[in-house]
Amino acid sequence: MRRGARARRRAAVRRRGGRAGLHPARRAAVVAVAGGRRAPAGAVRYHGAAVTLLERARDYRAAIAVFVALLLAWEAAVRLGGVPAFVLPAPSAIAAKFVADVGLLAGHTLVTVQEILVGYAVAVASGLLLAVLIVRFRTVERVVYPYIVASQTVPKIAIAPLLIIWMGAGLLPKILIVAVTAFFPVTVNAVAGLRAAEENYVHLLRSVAATEAQVFLHLRVPYALPYIFAGLKLATTLSVLGAIVAEFMGASEGLGYLILSSTFNFEVARVFVSLIVLVAIGVLFFGLVSFLERRLSWKQETASRVVPTALA
Repeated sequence: MRRGARARRRAAVRRRGGRAGLHPARRAAVVAVAGGRRAPAGAVRYHGAAVTLLERARDYRAAIAVFVALLLAWEAAVRLGGVPAFVLPAPSAIAAKFVADVGLLAGHTLVTVQEILVGYAVAVASGLLLAVLIVRFRTVERVVYPYIVASQTVPKIAIAPLLIIWMGAGLLPKILIVAVTAFFPVTVNAVAGLRAAEENYVHLLRSVAATEAQVFLHLRVPYALPYIFAGLKLATTLSVLGAIVAEFMGASEGLGYLILSSTFNFEVARVFVSLIVLVAIGVLFFGLVSFLERRLSWKQETASRVVPTALA
């Protein structure tokens, strides 16, 4: 009798396509793989639900616990050891300084963010364009690529004073310093990505009379996107570094200027507050690029689907 009931249940599952008994997240993973796509990351682990802040906090609870413990130890050491505030302020003093300096920080932060964003945009646009030219024309690679590599051996802190002497202490030299600092990883990663496409697929597309533009758009770009985003994420942190170097060399506003002037005046709490804001800018910028990377549909495709799409 039990055997007959089990047989009826199996028959019912087969009639419904064999997947009705699966959890929705597992069913999505099966359908994705069957369709030639990778299963969504975390589909089984999180049962198809969006990852909440609480779940992320659980993943990083050890790191959070260590951070809180360090803050408490820092606070206790400063208070019990009688360390002067101009040498090392307590975390509570830094928090109080942050609240008191909100208006001052806002103005300087806007200046630095403007330098970072514009310089980053220049670096990305010029880096991607040059990468396309290098991949497309061997002559460009032989002439330009050695100079790109050589430019990275020169410390940016040595280039910054020259740009400021030539162009003044305005916004333009700071944007150029940010762009020069962030340019290299974008270019190098884009070149590597555009050359990552399998030659068999390239020959296949050319055998059906695909133009170079079609090969580039439908094959090379999908292959290159993971490499490009790796360069873009690295460039976010370098952009912040470039902006601070530029402001150290010559500026009357910005977080770099605020750090320098506060150091000269022994306002160490304000230095820490400025550093915290810089870290927040870098983390948010990196997170934004990572979010855009995750949102793109190409992450759900494998190489086996790129060529059929191009041939369609």
